[in-house]
Amino acid sequence: MTDPSNKEENSAKGLAHKQAADAAFKEGDFMLAVKEYHTAVLHLRGLDSSPLSLAKVKGEKDVKEEDITEGQKLMSTIYSNMALCHMRLGRPARVTYWAKQALAVNPFNAKAKFRLVQGLVREGATIKAAALLDELEKAGPEDPAFAAERRNIEAMDRKADAKQRKELAGMFDRANKDAKEAEGTEETKDTEGNDAGRD
Repeated sequence: MTDPSNKEENSAKGLAHKQAADAAFKEGDFMLAVKEYHTAVLHLRGLDSSPLSLAKVKGEKDVKEEDITEGQKLMSTIYSNMALCHMRLGRPARVTYWAKQALAVNPFNAKAKFRLVQGLVREGATIKAAALLDELEKAGPEDPAFAAERRNIEAMDRKADAKQRKELAGMFDRANKDAKEAEGTEETKDTEGNDAGRD
């Protein structure tokens, strides 16, 4: 827990851990980066007297970009970076979680919104992801990262459609097989009935 009486020391420690995390990320050590970012959060959280989630206090539509403090921007960046680390580690649920934390602190963090799109896509929530991506593409329609994620969404949708078609085909095949077996049983009964009449 942050000691509010020692803001300068906590701020310095928090920023040092953030720098260590940034360096670990550049080296490809994503686990160490997550650990360092988490430690940075422990030192920095609570140093800013503003509420950590303006959206909860004011309502999402009432928050303006100028309302976001530097401390909130820093926390949002750290959370977004944690989401990116988890993306590299192949943990989509954690990507989604930390991206949401980043957006709760700063709803205008476009990188965090993109991380949320990436997490949702990999969790299979393509409808939510596509809606968020629509918003991002308005601001950056030519961004190649957005285009790549759009292709991922389309590929996942095609895969889901193919799986559904296969399941439906299997269901119809079973229904046809059951119907044929039922017809065969009826024919056998009819034959047995005819044979019985000949005696």
